[in-house]
Amino acid sequence: MSENYFMGLDGFVWFTGVVEDRNDPDKLGRVRVRCLGYHTEDLIDIPTKDLPWATVMHPTTDPSMQGLGNSPSFLVEGSWVVGFFADAKDKQQPIIIGSLPGIPEEEPDYTKGFNDPRSAYSDQPDYAGTPTYGPYPVDGEEYFMPSGHDLGESDTSRLAQGEASESHELLVARRTNRQTSIQTATQPYLPTVSDEAVQEDRGSFDEPHPKDIDYNNEDGDDYGIYRSGLYPYNHVFESESGHLTEVDDTPGGERTFRSHSSGTYEEIVADGSKTVKVIGDNCEIILGGNNVYVAGAVNLTIAGTVRHLVKGDYHLEVEGNYTQKIHKNMRTKIGAGEIGGNLEEEIKGTHSFNIDQAVKGRIGKDVNVTTEGDETRINNGKYNLAAKSDIFASTTGGTLTLNASGNVSIDTVSGIMSIKSGTTLNLKSGTAMTVASETTFTGTSSGIGTFTFSGSGSDFFANNGSSVIGLTTHTHTDPAHAAHGSETSTAND
Repeated sequence: MSENYFMGLDGFVWFTGVVEDRNDPDKLGRVRVRCLGYHTEDLIDIPTKDLPWATVMHPTTDPSMQGLGNSPSFLVEGSWVVGFFADAKDKQQPIIIGSLPGIPEEEPDYTKGFNDPRSAYSDQPDYAGTPTYGPYPVDGEEYFMPSGHDLGESDTSRLAQGEASESHELLVARRTNRQTSIQTATQPYLPTVSDEAVQEDRGSFDEPHPKDIDYNNEDGDDYGIYRSGLYPYNHVFESESGHLTEVDDTPGGERTFRSHSSGTYEEIVADGSKTVKVIGDNCEIILGGNNVYVAGAVNLTIAGTVRHLVKGDYHLEVEGNYTQKIHKNMRTKIGAGEIGGNLEEEIKGTHSFNIDQAVKGRIGKDVNVTTEGDETRINNGKYNLAAKSDIFASTTGGTLTLNASGNVSIDTVSGIMSIKSGTTLNLKSGTAMTVASETTFTGTSSGIGTFTFSGSGSDFFANNGSSVIGLTTHTHTDPAHAAHGSETSTAND
């Protein structure tokens, strides 16, 4: 061979062929291709494993080195491809420059070349067994495409063919599994404590229609034509398991769509509205800050339990009304940490509440409450007030009144009971009055003392050495009575 000979001098020899194997042992994305005219379909003459590995050309947007760019090619068994031989003379170094779509009309025949060789019945040991995906082209009997693709239709995704996309199985599933009538919260109705109470009806919202089109409407859609995924504007990537990416440039229906075969998806429609649906669990971790601005309303409906932990401070500012409606119990603990904490409130308006059941409470230390206006308490049952130390009731500029429709008892177990008036002290009983002391009784007046008895049998006693000090006058309306002890008596005879 001449020293001046190099690859390319033999000219450009191209081919078309069928991919029969993609399990490159070197993981370079190479495939085995049976080339028309160069290889026979006889698998005994040329078994699939004897075909040369073909290198797949990547575009200039792919560096194809050091793990950069896209992973190796997405050619599958049964793909029709076009390429050339780098060694035009020996034809053992095929290079694939592209794939060729078409309309497959027959199911693969694993007994012949130019077919997907994989089958549970294959005579080639390396390709015997039931494949996870395929064999291709799918005949719809042993294996079903997630899209619903079958023989006799274009290799172009149904999603890129306008109205035909509605027969795509994954789009059908999206429409079938669309969530509707998701309930939203209502504010509490408090007519007993608020003059502004509003009773709301339960609201709801729906998952937006796929592709922003309600295809089940009698009129088709708002514009009378199918306006999404029109050929040739929708650019679709679809994987074997059913993962999807759409970049739809249909005029008036521009949108992007990305979904997992499970049904989890993200879609942005023509007006910029975005829908995200997660079929399983959702986990989001942000190691930096997070800023969210929502110009409109927010509805958050959670069917399960919510746990909300804030490691730092929590500031909530509401420029309008703030309501809470809790269907069961509410438990609040302030100062749950080691050093405890305070609850501090300032209410510029009124504080109204209505409690249907009991109120229980405990206060560990002093209570100081200042009321700038009047205070009224109405207790329809018994009212008990007990203190282990002193009770002090005081009014600095008004009257202290105790009023009961029944009895009033003031009792001290031990100690002194004092009743003192700054001016006049009035004691009055509607019927009988009894003043009793189990030992000494002392009455002192720095002025004149007068006792008036208007009933029969009234007596004023001073026995056992007791004396009436000063000039004491008591008056009897009954002339049969006279003074007792050292009293001065004036009878109204």
